[in-house]
Order: sequence, then structure tokens, then C-alpha cells
Amino acid sequence: MTRKKKSRKINVHGPRQQTRTEKGTGHEGKRKGAKGKAAGSRQNEGSAKSKLRVGRPQEPGDPRLGSKKPISLEAPQAEAPKAKPLSPEQELEKLENLPRLNALLDRLDREEVLSAEDQQWLDGKLDRIEQLMAQLGIEAEESEEQEQQTDPEQDLMRRFESGSDLLDDYKE
Repeated sequence: MTRKKKSRKINVHGPRQQTRTEKGTGHEGKRKGAKGKAAGSRQNEGSAKSKLRVGRPQEPGDPRLGSKKPISLEAPQAEAPKAKPLSPEQELEKLENLPRLNALLDRLDREEVLSAEDQQWLDGKLDRIEQLMAQLGIEAEESEEQEQQTDPEQDLMRRFESGSDLLDDYKE
């Protein structure tokens, strides 16, 4: 038997190739879902998710990543609210009720010597009280000596009343 060399050519009797249009028509139906993970490294996993979720609310990401907002290294200083100016009556009442002022006046009445700092503070407060009293038209209480000099009739009445009290003590 003679040998015939095999050829790769397809002759008339062999199967013929399908055209492109015929191939596409035969395969209809569901598309198969992707199997496995997408290509890339483990480190790029977060960035791939963020690209896919554009327009959706973001889920919390890596907790190790912080804010990019700059932080001042100095402690914030809280601004104290500015006090509204008090009316002269309120300021005068507040000054008269200062415990330090009352304590220093008591020490002066007991004839104690005040330090220079206390004396300066006391003088400043007393000057302010005098200014407020002049502004409000309030006169300071006069001492008993000045009253005696100004009104001798009232002084006579006081002596008479005190004398009647003394007489009542002796009657019993």
C-alpha cells in the first residue's frame, strides 16, 4: 500500500467551520457569574471597593487611617463672655457686700495696721463707692459730731430722751 501524506487542508467532504454570526446565535441564556476574586493584591482591596461604590454612602474604612485635618499643638483658649456693665445701683450694692471690704473696714475700726497692698485696694474701692454715691445722689451718713453741730434742737431732744430713760431706771 502506498502511503499518502496527511494534509491539514479540509476538503469538500470534511466538516466546515461555523461563521461568526452562527456561533453567536447558538449561545443564548444567562451569563455566568464571575468565580473567585478579582486580580490584584490584598493591599489594593480597599481602593477597589471605593471605586465600585461611587455615589453610595461610605462604610467605615480602616480605623488606623485618621483625619487629614490639621490639629493645633497649642491648647485652645476659651474666650470668657464679656460681662454686661452693671447699673450704678447694682454695682454699689455689689461693692458694699464684698466680704474682703467688710473685713478690712472691721480691721480699721479695731485700729489694726493694714498692709500697703490692702490699703491701696481699700482706698480704690472706697473711692469707687463715693463716685457711685455721687452719681446716684446719695449722701454719705454723717458722723454724730457733725449732726450735733448742725442741729442743736435734735441734740437737745436726744439728751432729754436719754435722761428720761435714766430716771425710769432710778424709779424702780
